[in-house]
Amino acid sequence: MNAVKPTPDALTPSQYEQHHVHNVYESIASHFSQTRYKPWPIVADFLSRQPLGSIGLDAGAGNGKYLHGHNITNLSMANETLKLPIGAQSPGVLVGNESRYLLIGLDRSLSLMSFAQNSHSTPELVNADCLSLPFRSNFNFDFAISIATLHHLSTHERRLEAMKLLLSIVRPRLSNRVGRLLVFVWAHEQGEKSRRMWTKGTLLPAPLIESTQVASSSDCAQEPQSFGSQDVLVPWVLNNIRKNNETIPQTTYNRYYHLFREGELMNLVKSAAQSLKLSFVSDPPVLLDSASDNRSDYCLIKNHGWEADNWWIEAEIGSIA
Repeated sequence: MNAVKPTPDALTPSQYEQHHVHNVYESIASHFSQTRYKPWPIVADFLSRQPLGSIGLDAGAGNGKYLHGHNITNLSMANETLKLPIGAQSPGVLVGNESRYLLIGLDRSLSLMSFAQNSHSTPELVNADCLSLPFRSNFNFDFAISIATLHHLSTHERRLEAMKLLLSIVRPRLSNRVGRLLVFVWAHEQGEKSRRMWTKGTLLPAPLIESTQVASSSDCAQEPQSFGSQDVLVPWVLNNIRKNNETIPQTTYNRYYHLFREGELMNLVKSAAQSLKLSFVSDPPVLLDSASDNRSDYCLIKNHGWEADNWWIEAEIGSIA
C-alpha cells in the first residue's frame, strides 16, 4: 500500500492545509462524492426555514449535496423556460412553489465541484477559499451554511478569521433584516458507535501548528500524542483503481482535522462577533456584553448542540431595536 509523499521540512499553515486538505480532496473527490449524498436533518431543516426568495451561500459546498432541494437552480426537465440562465428568467418563474431560495456553492476543490451539477440541477458555483471570499464588501447574503469545513483549518487564528467572514457576509445592511448562519464541525466528543476512533486507527495524531511557526514534515507527530489530541489526521484509503488503462495501487491519504471540544465552537462565534463589534446575545436573549450607543448590531445564538459526532450552531445577525 502506497502513502502520499512526505511534505517539505518547513510548511506554513496554508501550505500544510494545501498538502493535507486540498491536495487530498483533489485526489479522492470521486470516491468521496459517492459517500456524501444524504443531507443531514438539521441542515435540511435550516434550509427549509429560509424565507421565500432568499439568497444564501454554502461555504465548503463540496459535491453540492445541499445545492439541490428547494434551490431555484433546480431544473424541471418538462419546462423549457427553466433551462434559461438565471438572469434571463423573471422573478415569478424563479420563485415558484418548489423554489424557495438561491443557494450559491463555494468550494476550493474543482474536482469536488464537478460533481455538484447533474441532469436535474445546475447550481451556481464559485471556486474560492473560505478565507478569501470573492464578494463585494457591500454585499451580504440572507443566510449561509458551512458544513464540515472550518475543522480543516489548522490554526485557531485561521478558524477565527473564517468565522468572522461568515458572520460578515450575513450581516444585514438594513435594520429591518436579519442574517442567518449554520455551522457544523467535527466533535472531539465522539459517540460510542462513531467510526472516528483512536482505537480503530481512524484518527492519527497530527503535528501542532501555530500561525507564527512552521509545521513538521512528518505525516504524524514523532511521539504519539494522547488520545485527547484535537489535531488529527484521518486516513482515506483508495483501493486499486484503473485509470488510463493502468492500475493505480492502493493509496492512503491523510486529511487534517481539528476536533472541536464542547463549547469551543460557541466561543469561536463569540470571539468573531466581538471582533466585528457585534453584541453577543445568548438564547434566551440576554445581553452578555453591553453595547455602546453606536453599536447596535447583535449576534444571537438561536440554537446549538451535538449531533452524530458533530458540534453545530445556528446564529442570527441583526440590529438591536
